[in-house]
Amino acid sequence: MFETDNYIVSWEQSKYIVASSFLFMFPAFYAYYTSQYFFAYFLFATTVFSANYWRKATFFWRRNADLVFAKISFALFFVNGIMYVKYVPYIVSFYSCLILLVYCYYLSGKLHLQNNNNWIKYHVLFHVLSISAILLVLDEMKQIKM
Repeated sequence: MFETDNYIVSWEQSKYIVASSFLFMFPAFYAYYTSQYFFAYFLFATTVFSANYWRKATFFWRRNADLVFAKISFALFFVNGIMYVKYVPYIVSFYSCLILLVYCYYLSGKLHLQNNNNWIKYHVLFHVLSISAILLVLDEMKQIKM
């Protein structure tokens, strides 16, 4: 299958999501710093696939790779969050982030379908909330030998 220039969104819109995709490097660096190397490399790959897709948002293999890595990343940190987040303030923060990030993801998709440019804000906020939840999970898991 060959790539076309049939853009899902323009660079004017996607540049903000490219920038927010690179924010996933913060938990990747934190995971590396705390010797959670699998998570560090996985978050690095997630960052690369996400930014690579959004830099030229077309129907191509980059989109599929981003979708696969994003879904695996969500599942990975969701399951580990349920298993390892035990500190009460982190529990409240983690589940609050989850509720808000699911809502932002939903609203981002809904507004995008309506051609409402506010979808970008909600997708960037989805990234920020995801990163916050990931950092909570990584912080709770840093003491556990995996």
